Amino acid sequence: MFKKIHKISAGFSILEMLVALLVLSIGLLGVATLQIRGQQFNQVGYLRTQATFLAYDIMDRMRINLDHTKAGGYAYPASGTTNVGPSGSKDPNTSCDMDTGSCSVQELKTYDLDNWFNLVRETLPEGNATIKSTDADTDEVFEEHTITIQWANIIDRDDDAEKEEQEWKLQL
Repeated sequence: MFKKIHKISAGFSILEMLVALLVLSIGLLGVATLQIRGQQFNQVGYLRTQATFLAYDIMDRMRINLDHTKAGGYAYPASGTTNVGPSGSKDPNTSCDMDTGSCSVQELKTYDLDNWFNLVRETLPEGNATIKSTDADTDEVFEEHTITIQWANIIDRDDDAEKEEQEWKLQL
């Protein structure tokens, strides 16, 4: 009598092992999916941080060239968004040495915008930007400058996918 009981409970059947393997593989697939999505969201956060650094970079450049900024000189392009500066070159090779005073405020603006749009294009996937300036009202002392940066959404790779966009406002 004891031998039959021992024989019946002798171990796992092949069916039980296959079910356990199926449950384990589904769990591992879920963990792998979580890991991939986590890396994608990390990349999205990285791109947003880069866009913020780029926005603060052009804001600093605008503060340095304040006379030209207040005249609306950094508003570019006139409409839409672009990824090239005023020179129209995707490889700006102009230089502007303010220590020696070898460039005017107009040349500094062109230099700043060419280099900044180059950074936007190189740093962000399908990066575009625009800078809009609004004149100060008679009641207001400050001009408002709006910097908008767009880039491709890396999670949804559809051709019709909306672009990520961030906007910053600067009052000078």
